[in-house]
Amino acid sequence: MKKIIYALLVVVIVLTSCKPKSSGIKVENFSTGKAGEMILVLDSSLWSPEVQKTILAVLEQPQPAINQQEPMFDVIQCNNKEFTASFMRHRNIVQFDYNKTYGSNSFDIKKDPFTSPQVQVVIKGNDQKECLNLFLQHQDEIIKALYDNDIARLQNAQRKLNNPAIEDQVFKKFGVRLTIPDNYFVGREEPDFLWLCYRTPKNDRFIMIYKTPAHELSRDSLVAARNRITKAYIQGAVLGAYPIVSEISGFPITDSVKIHYHEGVEQRGFWESVNDKMGGPFYSFTTLSPDGESCITIDGFIYAPQEHKRDYIREVEAIVKSYN
Repeated sequence: MKKIIYALLVVVIVLTSCKPKSSGIKVENFSTGKAGEMILVLDSSLWSPEVQKTILAVLEQPQPAINQQEPMFDVIQCNNKEFTASFMRHRNIVQFDYNKTYGSNSFDIKKDPFTSPQVQVVIKGNDQKECLNLFLQHQDEIIKALYDNDIARLQNAQRKLNNPAIEDQVFKKFGVRLTIPDNYFVGREEPDFLWLCYRTPKNDRFIMIYKTPAHELSRDSLVAARNRITKAYIQGAVLGAYPIVSEISGFPITDSVKIHYHEGVEQRGFWESVNDKMGGPFYSFTTLSPDGESCITIDGFIYAPQEHKRDYIREVEAIVKSYN
């Protein structure tokens, strides 16, 4: 009996010593789900088709600033009874938990309730109209939480397959730390410019990092600076061709943002090629250097003429937003 107890103690000690230290991520239970996918937990029998259409119109709204219509999220719907282990492990969840017996109506965004990384939006209540109003009132907050979590998933994957040599090159040149996936290579380097490329037979993904003298971070000045850089350093597929920002009404979308502790301006828009018929979407972030003497821009853009573009632009956006 003593031998059995001793053996069990040895097993416990070994298992305990082998357990990984906590890193803030539930490594034993990573979340699941394809790129851009989310779970909508909604009992169809309890909600009218019109209300369901309203909810889906928010969740499936078009991805901003890509040159074809694609939904922000691919929605998989299930009812509450079906919301069991396989669905609970999904990365992004929006749940309508309606029951007339509940005492009140509430809205909550939960971080990592079942696994990680995960966002669960819960609208719970006893009044359908009030539940729908809560969803609509918080729709921008909901979309941002789900979108940011999708970017976080990409960044987790990129960190596992990164390219330390290029990351060091970026840091030494610009003082910028980025996570660069290992399938990128240096396409061109200049004193104030670095162009990273990932090419496949069907599409191309690019990251530009460049430094310019300090200027106003306005829409027009950012566009002008980008056009100067691309004209000088990026030659197109034919002689005399180079990319510029497309001057389309309402684009590029320009907003003040904060990436980690860096305050700056992001732009979402389209690029097109002078003297050629190439084009596609881009995402950029520009911030002033700590000394205020220059601007640093990190810009991701893609060329995927025969393919959906949502997932590709999110991949380069994830790289840009890895700025730390």
